[in-house]
Amino acid sequence: MKMKRAILGAAAALSAGTLCISAAIYRFGVSKNLYVIPRLRSLFPDNSPERQQDLSVRPAFEAGRDWFRAQPYVQERIISFDGLPLYASYLAYAGSKKTVILCHGWRGYGLGDFGGIIRWLYDEMHLNILLIDERSHGRSGGKHITYGIKERFDIASWARHYANMHPNYKIYLYGVSMGAASVLMSPSADLPKNVCGLIADCGFTSPDDIFRHVAKEMMHLPPFPFVDMAELYARIFARFDFSECSARRTLSHCTLPVIFFHGTLDNFVPTYMSKLNYAAAKGEKQLVLIDGAYHALSCYIDFEKYTNALKAFIERH
Repeated sequence: MKMKRAILGAAAALSAGTLCISAAIYRFGVSKNLYVIPRLRSLFPDNSPERQQDLSVRPAFEAGRDWFRAQPYVQERIISFDGLPLYASYLAYAGSKKTVILCHGWRGYGLGDFGGIIRWLYDEMHLNILLIDERSHGRSGGKHITYGIKERFDIASWARHYANMHPNYKIYLYGVSMGAASVLMSPSADLPKNVCGLIADCGFTSPDDIFRHVAKEMMHLPPFPFVDMAELYARIFARFDFSECSARRTLSHCTLPVIFFHGTLDNFVPTYMSKLNYAAAKGEKQLVLIDGAYHALSCYIDFEKYTNALKAFIERH
């Protein structure tokens, strides 16, 4: 009897521990609230090469951020397909009939991901800029981050909203990290004909792939049972399925031209994911790898190579 009780107690403790760890993964990955990792990280020094590279580009990022904040941009607002208020900042370039919709990454913000290139897009490419706040970020509503599953519909809504206001304007969708994956999945959400190109910087192959990669590499946890339970929580509480859409699957049916950027040292969204997305793309495509760049830092590390490729892509389409 004692042995039986001990086994049952150990099983109960193991089950409870699995549920708690899975809940923590879910909160870390999906919930807008109770995100404590940055606070915990701030207690420990980070001298990694990635952190050092990020610090080295801070002046360029801050210059772009401060420049945009000083411009006469206006606030835009739409309602998502599921009733959430979505917000964006719009900066018009006088006389331009080309607009880029900028889509930031997971737990990021627009100027955080595009601070290094936003002024170039405006001054050199003469693009109107629509800098959106993804759902559950910034001013936009929502309690859950869905890795592009619902964000793709939001991006399509912004594109339709803008196309309705300016039916003769061309639209480019440009995303970084989760924003890139959302852009790559957005053709499955009924884009307007005004969209003439997709720009994806360090985007992942699918929500399920990246969720499992981050759990394994950052938390050192196996997919079963922890990630599987966390994804079950997402289906129950956030009402989305990590496997219901993917960038690779969408690209295999999409004829829009796409340009992919990725840093060769990216270990958050590994470089091979852009290579797989590139291989899957059905339409005109280009893959630009930036040697020595970590996650979402490609435009800073080789600005000339990055912008030359991007300029040629935009001018071509």
